[in-house]
Amino acid sequence: MLVNKIFVYGSLRSDMFNYKKLLEGKVSNVVKGCINGELFHLDNKGYPAVIPGNKKIQGELMELIDFDKSLEGLDELERYSEDNNINCEYLRKEVDVFLEDGSTEKAYYYEYNPKANINLNDKTIPVLSGDWKEYMSK
Repeated sequence: MLVNKIFVYGSLRSDMFNYKKLLEGKVSNVVKGCINGELFHLDNKGYPAVIPGNKKIQGELMELIDFDKSLEGLDELERYSEDNNINCEYLRKEVDVFLEDGSTEKAYYYEYNPKANINLNDKTIPVLSGDWKEYMSK
């Protein structure tokens, strides 16, 4: 099955700053959900990062009106390119999103790439609540 949804956990959530810049008016549906992973705040950059893990990460599953076109803008924001090279700040991966109604859907999300040159000196702070938006409101 072709993945045509995106899971967002940081600045792209529906009331955060990058949503207004990149996604407003381009989303046909938003539902709350969570994925498994480890969540960090990148103190030197001001945005979050998720790596594989077993904690619950809160976010939103979004259906985009023009998926491919919107994805281009998101890939640019996340410094991702198809060749998954060492210069990708984030890697776009498939993930299982667990929804509040108990169902699971596949979506893309951006996973932090700790091996990328751009990330080597990042200051990572664990976000134990699993909710970056809540972390930022404190």
